[in-house]
Amino acid sequence: MLGNLEGRYVRLEVISGKNLYVPSERIPAGIYISITVESRRRWKSATRSLSSEESVAWGDTVTLSSHASPALSLEIRASYEVDRMLGSGEVIGIIQMSWDEVLDHGDEAFELSFPPVHGICPSLTLKAAVVHPCGDQDGGLFDSIVDCEIARDTDAGHARFAEYRTSKTVSHLNDAVQHFQSVLDQCPVGHPDHASALTNLAYARLGGYIQNDLEDIDTTTSLFRKALALRPQDHPDHAFSLYNLIRALNWRYSKEPTAVYIHESAQLCCKLLPLCPEGTYLRSIGVDILLELCPLGHQRRPRALDKLSWVLFERFTQRGSIDDIDESIRLRREAVSLCPEGHADRDDYLNNLACSLQSRFNHQGQYRDLNEVISTHEEVLRLHPVGHETRDISLDHLGFALLTCFNHRGVIDDINRAISLHREELTLHLSGHPRRDTTLANLALALDTRYEKLHVDEDLNEAIDLYRESLRLKRH
Repeated sequence: MLGNLEGRYVRLEVISGKNLYVPSERIPAGIYISITVESRRRWKSATRSLSSEESVAWGDTVTLSSHASPALSLEIRASYEVDRMLGSGEVIGIIQMSWDEVLDHGDEAFELSFPPVHGICPSLTLKAAVVHPCGDQDGGLFDSIVDCEIARDTDAGHARFAEYRTSKTVSHLNDAVQHFQSVLDQCPVGHPDHASALTNLAYARLGGYIQNDLEDIDTTTSLFRKALALRPQDHPDHAFSLYNLIRALNWRYSKEPTAVYIHESAQLCCKLLPLCPEGTYLRSIGVDILLELCPLGHQRRPRALDKLSWVLFERFTQRGSIDDIDESIRLRREAVSLCPEGHADRDDYLNNLACSLQSRFNHQGQYRDLNEVISTHEEVLRLHPVGHETRDISLDHLGFALLTCFNHRGVIDDINRAISLHREELTLHLSGHPRRDTTLANLALALDTRYEKLHVDEDLNEAIDLYRESLRLKRH
């Protein structure tokens, strides 16, 4: 076939791609296709945003000279800059094809699979056809391959960091950080790539070094802050800089739950939401803290609702703003509604809803919240029948809710039920169980509470015995 192609051109249409997982698991600003046709020249598609389904639609076309090279080298790459690109980005997949393979599908679109990333094979949908030359077929479509130290170090840093994320080999991480530090040294303050260099270094440090070192977390966070300062609201990469800083702040808060970190994270989330186009990968991957990133019908929406509700719940515990706990409850109600009976996560979302309702009751004292706490825990207990691995936790939660209700209303049936539930819980926490001491104390508290109401000596005597056993276990 190649003989028939001599002096001819091939029009190649890059239609779309799917399963475009990034090896480093970093959120890309966009995905593009690179086709190398000569040793110093390549064609680049437009850089398109990755959708929430890890797919991209291009519809870009290039006309290639069949005699420029005996084969094509196609690469799928992730770009981490919307604006000025630093280096060539991270490689998602590389494959070489002969012209015969390209043209073996006639006029029909075909799917081209690449080697797997995290067990999933990225693929492109392409279409190829032979065309006759007409003027300057390649004019304006190709870039010269830039070979400079900054680009080489950046690409090497991305490659080594991707290797580290797969292998967890510390030497790969060290190499990545060394490359990114070298780029930062070559891109000082005032350099147009300074913000990108700061971000790459900070991301590598965030993904590997910080662990529990608070000083290192703060250093990494400061790099993201500097990058964000260089990318104001009208900058194309402003949203990604916001997200990176939010991620660093959340990590900081997970290691030291100080109010200032979660407050700033929540404020930045409010700024980020309007900047994330519907259906983009940034919008969906932000489910850890952002609700609107998963629209109605998205499979991750319940999780997104729950995660954002936790942010609001934490802020309520710090500030006491009723608006935060009201919103947390609203989000958790929706999460429960999206997980009907039989859904594997319904019990978790019910428990979280009860937690928010309990907090609002403690704050406002409205009995309708307490009633719902009890009914919610009762449903969870029904979902955890005898033999369920977390039935003991459900017994404990419902027992405490009923004890609280008795303390406010004095209905004997509530304290009797609470005692019965804690007794069953104790049967699941036999000698040697790590939480037996706590369960003994909980049952003792319930018995002591009933004694204060009914003055039955047997309750007081049993409560004393249980407290003594609990104390003995705690000492050991």
